[in-house]
Amino acid sequence: MKGTLKTLRSFRKMEDPLLYVLDYTADYDLERLLKLGAGTDEEFAKNVCRILLNGLPIAVKPEGACSTFTATTPEGEKLFSRNFDYRSGLPMLVRAVPKKGYKSLALSNLGHIGFNEEHLPEAGIAGRFKTLASVYSPLDGMNEKGFAVAVNTAVEQITHQKTGKTPVMTTCAIRLLLDNAADVEEGIRILRSVDMNSSGKIGYHFQLADRSGNSAVVEYLDNEMIVIRKQENEPYQCLTNFTISTAEKNGTGLERYEILDQGLSKSGAILSETEAMGLLDAAQMLGHKYYEPGHMYYNSRTQWSVVYNLSKGTALIAVKTDYEKTRRFEMV
Repeated sequence: MKGTLKTLRSFRKMEDPLLYVLDYTADYDLERLLKLGAGTDEEFAKNVCRILLNGLPIAVKPEGACSTFTATTPEGEKLFSRNFDYRSGLPMLVRAVPKKGYKSLALSNLGHIGFNEEHLPEAGIAGRFKTLASVYSPLDGMNEKGFAVAVNTAVEQITHQKTGKTPVMTTCAIRLLLDNAADVEEGIRILRSVDMNSSGKIGYHFQLADRSGNSAVVEYLDNEMIVIRKQENEPYQCLTNFTISTAEKNGTGLERYEILDQGLSKSGAILSETEAMGLLDAAQMLGHKYYEPGHMYYNSRTQWSVVYNLSKGTALIAVKTDYEKTRRFEMV
C-alpha cells in the first residue's frame, strides 16, 4: 500500500494521559473496501485486513454510550462536542489525507480493534501495523470542510437495511462521511445512498453538524432512516442514547441529556471551547452512579472528550476525564 511506511513512521504515543496519534497519508482505498464488501462485521474485518494489513487478522467491534451537542462561541465559531463512553479505551487520533476526499481528524478506540492495557500497539511491529485499521474505525471526527459526525448507541435501533444499495457498517459509514460530506445535507444524502448495518448486537444513531451551524440527528427504526433536523430557531441540538424521534424515547442516557440540555439552554448555547469542555465534564459517564450492577453501562466511564471547532478546523481533546490536561490538534 503506497505511503504505508510514512504513515507508520508518524505513529506516536503521548503519555499522561495516554493518547496515540497517526498521520494517515497512505491510500486506504475506501472505494475498494466498499466493492469487496463491508456489510457485516466479519466481512468488514476480513476486507480491511485484506486491503490494509496483508491478511493480519483483526476484529472490529464498536460499542459505547456517548453524548454529543452543538454550540457557538461568543465569536460566532461553531462547535461540535462529544464524550465517548465505554468500559475501556485506548484513544487514537487519526489525521487522514485520503487519495480521494477531504482531509479529516477523527478519534478511534484501539480497544475496538483488539488492543488493551496488556496488549499495547507499540509492543511490536505487528501491533503498530494493525493500527492502520483505525482509519476504518472512527467514532467521531471532523473534516476540512467543517463537517463533523459522531455515533452514539441507541439500543432499539439495530439496523440491517437490504434495499440493494452498497452495504456499510457503522464505523465505515463515518469514514465515508468524513471523506465525502462537505455539510450536513450532503451527509444525509450519503447515508440515504447506502444500506446501513449495525455493528455487533446493538443499535446506533448519528449526529451530524457543520460550520454553517446546521445540525441533524439520523436514527433508524424498523430499518427506516429518520432525520431530525435542528430548526432555524433552535440554538443547539444534543443527543445521548435514547431514541428522540418517538414519543416513547426508548433507551438510556436521560440524565446526561438533561445536563447538556439545561447547560445549553441556560447559556443560549453560547460557549467558549473551555466552557464546552466543562459541559462535557458535567455530563461525563459514571456508569456505577446511574445503573445497577449487570447493566451494560455499569462499568462504563468517559474515555475521551473532544470539542471540534468547525470554523477553525481544530480539536481540543481530554482523555480519561483529565480536563486539566487538554491537547489541541489541527489537520495534517
